[in-house]
Amino acid sequence: MKLVTFGCSWTKGIGVHYTEGMSREEYESGTKNLKELRDQLSFRIHLAERLGAENINFSTGGSSNQRQERLATEYFNNNSLEDTVVLWGITSITRNELTIDGELKNFMYGAKDDRIRYYHEHFYDEKTELQRLGNMMIHWNKFFEAHKIPNLWFQTFNTYRFPQKIDRLLPRDLLSCLTRPMINDEHYSNWLLDSKRIDEAVRKKLVNPHSLHPTKETHVKIADILEKPLREIL
Repeated sequence: MKLVTFGCSWTKGIGVHYTEGMSREEYESGTKNLKELRDQLSFRIHLAERLGAENINFSTGGSSNQRQERLATEYFNNNSLEDTVVLWGITSITRNELTIDGELKNFMYGAKDDRIRYYHEHFYDEKTELQRLGNMMIHWNKFFEAHKIPNLWFQTFNTYRFPQKIDRLLPRDLLSCLTRPMINDEHYSNWLLDSKRIDEAVRKKLVNPHSLHPTKETHVKIADILEKPLREIL
């Protein structure tokens, strides 16, 4: 069985090399085997091992939902659909992917780039983006159903209110599940303490204090959160 994963840095496993007491300089310098650690300690790997599956991963740091949609289209257009399960993490809607200077780039709308600021000001609307993203999820649900591919959606650090009903979408984001599900603030995952929930995650040592990504111990907790609903769709 193949567990195909889409998502951003939380799914990728960025930050799993952090150990308690590590300075910011030590954290940012990383280690020589970051890829190996991410492919050993992230929740996607824990889940694949528990299910006896091979993980095929398309998540990466800073990924936008648009990037994940593109990669999913490319993968499923060109690979076997047999014996496949999909775990797809929705990230912040304030990210996007556009061709800039001839190169596909993922960015956050708060980036210090006049072109991105202009695009944000003139072409982005939260309500419209939620509508677009919800329609995309429904489309993929129908694709997976047609090809008998079990799939599960989770939201990574914000719980959005989509105007549509979306099947197989977990009701709360991972950060809220780990901290305070009743607080509806927004975390942008840009290394800033910008919400009460991420503040609590730091206090509880669920995320590292430098980049605010889950620790290796928290990846086990996230795997525990996702395992039951993932098994229920198999």
